[in-house]
Amino acid sequence: MPTYSPVFLFYNTTLFLLLTLLGGGRYDWAYEWGGVLLGLNALPFFYRLIKHRGRLLGRGPLFWLLGILLPWITFGGLFYAAQYNPSHELLFPNNLFSPLIPLEHVTLIPTTPNPERSRLFLIFLLGLLCLPLNILTAPIKRKTIRSCMGLIVITAALLAISGAVMKLTGNPKLLGIIELREPIAFGSFFYKNHWAYFALLAAGCGMGLFHSTYARERATGHFPEKSVGIALLVLILLISIPLAEARAASIAAAPLALAFVFSIFAPLRRRYPRRFILLCALSFCGSSIMLYTVAKPQLDRSIARSERQIESVEAADYTTVKRLALYRDSWRMIQEKPLWGWGFGSFIHIHPIYAGDEFYPNKSAYPVAYEFAHSDPIQCLVEFGVSGCALIFTPILFLFIGLRKSMMTNRNYFWLFTACLGLLLASTIDMVFTAPAIATGFLLCASVAARYEIETRRLKQDP
Repeated sequence: MPTYSPVFLFYNTTLFLLLTLLGGGRYDWAYEWGGVLLGLNALPFFYRLIKHRGRLLGRGPLFWLLGILLPWITFGGLFYAAQYNPSHELLFPNNLFSPLIPLEHVTLIPTTPNPERSRLFLIFLLGLLCLPLNILTAPIKRKTIRSCMGLIVITAALLAISGAVMKLTGNPKLLGIIELREPIAFGSFFYKNHWAYFALLAAGCGMGLFHSTYARERATGHFPEKSVGIALLVLILLISIPLAEARAASIAAAPLALAFVFSIFAPLRRRYPRRFILLCALSFCGSSIMLYTVAKPQLDRSIARSERQIESVEAADYTTVKRLALYRDSWRMIQEKPLWGWGFGSFIHIHPIYAGDEFYPNKSAYPVAYEFAHSDPIQCLVEFGVSGCALIFTPILFLFIGLRKSMMTNRNYFWLFTACLGLLLASTIDMVFTAPAIATGFLLCASVAARYEIETRRLKQDP
């Protein structure tokens, strides 16, 4: 299906941006239908797999069938069976905060306290795993990849500008039209941290796109107006991250931003006169100072909040830093069911059983329920157990190791890989991938960067 490969890349990019515009996709229907739409990526992948008799990107059928597909199919089958092996029954089925009634269940296979919720998340996860398989193996031109990255950067920059206007003016409507569901909304997401992670991914796309565009414009000898425009869009995205008061994303973005600025001025210094470089540097500093002045109140609030939390941690007072208390309670949950975990989407149901005193406000008889562990690796261990995590993440490791020789080391899309790495690091202390848009965008950007490197290597070998 070579003809339809670019169509599928734009299809996935459009789906990513659509989930972004719909509040990050944190809706039940978005999980279900998003998973179905992402699962369509399996069709062209299996077509190519059958057509080439299991040989794709220089790897044989054992790699694709046993190393990649078998673990993911096993995971899907076992956790689908968990719906018929419930560990608890909800006293009020349509209420996430319902009390639980313990049930007898088989402990040797996965289980769940809420079959409907588990099915919802399972559909999305299995559909999501089809995305990198299609993008990595599809015959996509480098020009098409750059076009998709440009679409993400331009859309994200427009959202960053409109979100900044909302933030600074207190207007709850996106673009003055769309009423968002929460007063703390920033950009298109209902929660500010999720906007920051989206902006980090888009900034990584912009950084790779800048170097790719500049490499072509430099050869013409003309002023690189496209490159300058892309750099300004990246600057807007980077400034929007601290403006959203997202501390983890700000920490991840800071070294990437500094490296990007240095990478811009280093080649200019060798090509243009010093006066021109000095003028550019002064203009950049002036723009940065102006934007920093706008974001300074948000930065001050973030720093003050961090200082209060550090003081609470030193005093072993987790009433302020609930996140650490969640990690402690999650460890107890993991120890109780280490093999298969408590079931997909079970954290909100099971955590109240293990909740510490910090979650009982004013000596209440019932604890405050948290939907997520605020750490994606910890939540995966709680809900999937060690065996489930191995089935999900081992094929991803195989993909990285097995395809690394097919890729060309290219600094253009090194930036996108770095942004994805920053997102992974942030996920250790935040619920990054609980938003369908972020999970979709992460796999899309990582797959596209790898695909670009594969096409670059092919171009070098066969000009």
